[in-house]
Amino acid sequence: MDTLPATKVIEALIHDYSALVFHTIYGLTNDWEESQDLTQDTFHQALRGIDAARAASGDHFQPKAWLLRIALNTVRMQRRRRKILSFIPFSHVQGEKQPATTQSESISEQAAPLQPSGFGAQFSEDPAETIAERDAVQRALARLPEPLRVCLLLSATAGLSTAQIGDLLALKEPAVRQRLARARKQFQQLYAYETGEDLVSKSEGSEGTTANYAAEKNEAGFIEQTRKPQQLSLNTLSTTCRSSYA
Repeated sequence: MDTLPATKVIEALIHDYSALVFHTIYGLTNDWEESQDLTQDTFHQALRGIDAARAASGDHFQPKAWLLRIALNTVRMQRRRRKILSFIPFSHVQGEKQPATTQSESISEQAAPLQPSGFGAQFSEDPAETIAERDAVQRALARLPEPLRVCLLLSATAGLSTAQIGDLLALKEPAVRQRLARARKQFQQLYAYETGEDLVSKSEGSEGTTANYAAEKNEAGFIEQTRKPQQLSLNTLSTTCRSSYA
């Protein structure tokens, strides 16, 4: 890959990681269309920076972690732009010219979602139950504080180690482990709440309610299934999407 031109390298990265990048961004924005746009922006940024990144890292280049760093920065920049634009009169942004077409247009086409139905999903026998579970998971995830949500996404969806997450977020490993523990605990509680069940046992001496057990099972499945980023199939987080990238 080191001898390939930048466009060919990015094409390979789109093939391997576009689904992972999309699901990570979607977990942060909870907005399908915006996540599509930001995924394409991520790969545009990657195209511009791939040569410098490979030259700087040499044999130690880690494309997945590098792409996720760009994806997180892309989300942050979008939020910053939105805040700035909220103070600019609408008339000032009307009539802006679209940028000229460049070679990166092909990158947009390849990074654009193909959205095959049911990609990576493990459906239950009851479609209504599947949809309800997905919605509950997405609501639970959206209610997590963002620092915890980011850690959980990078761990469970991207399969990054605590060391890699720490490098991305400028945190020490003990801090990452602490955030992950809090994220998992809060996710289980929020999931149980969203499904309408009590976390407190109804009978003394019980080990937990059905809802708490279901949340733990889903979160465990979440981590196990997403060790294969190209599939991104799990019983919780990544199956909240109605469709996915190829």
